Amino acid sequence: MKVNKLVELKSNFSFEAPIMPTRISDNSNQNLQMYDLNSVLAPNPSDVYLVRVTGESMINEGIFDGDILVVNKNEKPKDGKVVIAALNGEMAVKTYRIIEDKVYLFSANEKFLPIEIKPFWQFEIQGVVKHVIHNV
Repeated sequence: MKVNKLVELKSNFSFEAPIMPTRISDNSNQNLQMYDLNSVLAPNPSDVYLVRVTGESMINEGIFDGDILVVNKNEKPKDGKVVIAALNGEMAVKTYRIIEDKVYLFSANEKFLPIEIKPFWQFEIQGVVKHVIHNV
């Protein structure tokens, strides 16, 4: 799965909406709590960017072609986290793994083999994926 587009978040926009109760009653609209999506998706907007992805290598992780990922560029990757990786000039979405002191990038689709990162490759983690946004 490849990254198609990078967009920095701007902190001056807000998306606030009421949280609807799971049970509807006659007075359900009286005490609606407002919820700011920015506080969940981007609590520190300067740390976050968005990417649109293409491909099917992460479908078993719930990441599909065309989805938008919310990525924290300042979070350090940990074993098992989904990351945006720059690998020899290409951006990819993969699961970061460390096995026997070697770094691997795993897909979440059995059609794709793991990638062992070689010392001579150009490799850098660009951020850790925090949220996936896709249409239903």
